[in-house]
Amino acid sequence: MSNGDTGQYKLRWRGRQSGPYPVSEINRMLDEHEIGMGHEIFYGEKWIVLEEFFAAAAKTTPAPLTPRPENVKTPALAVMPREKTPAMRFKVSVSPAPPDPDVAAARPRNRLVFAFLAIALGFLGLHNFYARQWLTGLLQLLLSIATSLMGFGIIASWLWAMVEALVVRKDGAGAEMT
Repeated sequence: MSNGDTGQYKLRWRGRQSGPYPVSEINRMLDEHEIGMGHEIFYGEKWIVLEEFFAAAAKTTPAPLTPRPENVKTPALAVMPREKTPAMRFKVSVSPAPPDPDVAAARPRNRLVFAFLAIALGFLGLHNFYARQWLTGLLQLLLSIATSLMGFGIIASWLWAMVEALVVRKDGAGAEMT
């Protein structure tokens, strides 16, 4: 397929044929979700799915050169104009590096520390924060606050923490606590 390809192609879906359509019409139908990449197209004397058709087209057609947009953030340190004045001012934009998941997961949590936190301050959910179980810790904290405000005390969330001290063996990342 070349850049100037104005051929007409037949489409097939579940045995029903339609067409012929030019590539521009096929692209429009894809954009409008009238057809999908799983539809078959008759190309090169055989039926292939549209995904393979466009992959073959991308290999034979050179990608057009497009100028880089002005508003694209570049990684690390980027100097971008803030406003246009005679004395050009610049805004320095520093984008932080993405966190390394291996660093956070490298150190396994200690089961004894988890159990101690559950017994001593379990009603606050601190043991779950320690074990990287953020949602459970937050729920325990909110339960303690709610039951305390209603006059029931912290017994419900403290019992919940005691059960977790005995049962929970893995941290929030799924790693076995040592």
